[in-house]
Amino acid sequence: MFHSVTIHISDSLYQQLERAASLFHQPAERIILDSLNHTLLPLLEDIPEAYQSDVFPLLAMNDDELRHESQQTFPPKHWQEYEQLLERKKTAPLTRDEEFTLERLRREADIVMFRRGYASVLLKRRKDQILYRENTFS
Repeated sequence: MFHSVTIHISDSLYQQLERAASLFHQPAERIILDSLNHTLLPLLEDIPEAYQSDVFPLLAMNDDELRHESQQTFPPKHWQEYEQLLERKKTAPLTRDEEFTLERLRREADIVMFRRGYASVLLKRRKDQILYRENTFS
């Protein structure tokens, strides 16, 4: 399904659009669609709802913060505890506290994974946007 949108742009932006369309031998509409595809942020809806509030703050981070976030790892000590609980669960029921700890550790690991992945996506999008602008409007 397609939708039409009417926008009002300045003469200078329109001339820039026409120039880009001419250089790429594409209709202006194609340039606009490509620009939107390269500039709209990836949707948080792609992240499970239970983790969206953990991932949302990344949208306000600068590139250095995102790079740092994209390199985060789940602490080895936590992995060890998580794996031990999983192994124990195979042979006997866990206590209530152990089940709670296992669930907490799983959630923490998931948060690290979702934040790393989303930070990487945001960094790539920002890089793509810069390259797109350099190649399209220079």
